[in-house]
Amino acid sequence: MPSVPKTAESADKPSRPTAARKRSGQTDERIHGEIYAAIINHQIRPAMPLQEDALATAFGVSRTIIRKVLQRLAHEKLVDLIPNKGAFVAKPSIDEARQVFEARRGVECILVAKLAATVTDDEIDRLASLLAEEADALARNDRKRRLQLSGDFHLELATLAGNAVMRAFVQELVSRTSLIIALYESPGAVPCSQSEHSDIIDALKRRDPKAAARVMEHHLRHIEAQIDLADQPSRVDFSTLFKPVT
Repeated sequence: MPSVPKTAESADKPSRPTAARKRSGQTDERIHGEIYAAIINHQIRPAMPLQEDALATAFGVSRTIIRKVLQRLAHEKLVDLIPNKGAFVAKPSIDEARQVFEARRGVECILVAKLAATVTDDEIDRLASLLAEEADALARNDRKRRLQLSGDFHLELATLAGNAVMRAFVQELVSRTSLIIALYESPGAVPCSQSEHSDIIDALKRRDPKAAARVMEHHLRHIEAQIDLADQPSRVDFSTLFKPVT
């Protein structure tokens, strides 16, 4: 691997030299993966600042590497880069949330119908395995793992459908949905139903494209229904809100 010129090192030293790791594509991928997972698993909440110095110290790398990763996350719509203020976890608006669900219905219904016409028994077994992991996470009340597996199920459907461009779009939409859930989920809601995933697999087993698309649309509309996307008032009259009961 080519060494980094000394001039670059002196201009942008790691924040923690003793823990510095090699600068490489693999390092970029690992850091991107860890920040990405922290965002979609709600460990870092929407609108939270992502300070370059703090991240550089945490990972033992230069700010240049962190900046590159943040730019990639911004391209994936998970981070907002605001001039003169820095990077923040994206905070989708209500209108954007509605558009994300609309886009998911359009893309994923097409993909699952396409998959129903070509799916193999081995591929159905792969989906069933993910479903079993979801059931295990539900039994253990592991919400974080369940949320991750739910996204994995939708990504696996897109992967098996065989359209790489649409699969990349689904990945972006699934990630943005995670932010939407973090912001707008109704109390006690179950955004992604495991039983509805089972219904999707049943439609695939029947090799029925229309049924698969219909079940997927129902499933995605159900997820959206669990999210409170009612327009929020810009101001609240506290005197009326907290008026004593007579």
